[in-house]
Amino acid sequence: MTADGDSVTKHAPPYLHHPPICLNEQLTIAELVQRLERLHFDKNQESRIMVDPGVQAFLIRATKAAAADHLDQKVRHTWRLVRPLR
Repeated sequence: MTADGDSVTKHAPPYLHHPPICLNEQLTIAELVQRLERLHFDKNQESRIMVDPGVQAFLIRATKAAAADHLDQKVRHTWRLVRPLR
């Protein structure tokens, strides 16, 4: 509590309430998906993640493969083109 009665955590950045999700190349694909699904977003619809170089390389290659000829489109439009797994 502060002198004016406000809680310190009331104004704390969201990453103090929810630490960044850490993604490393030792995760299985299932674990990577689970961690991404558990992301907590703040009022600005933003979240924090930490990735190692192996995950960065995987995400770049997977994104380019999934997007194919749509690399100039916005993410919000292109993700709809990615077919779900059967």
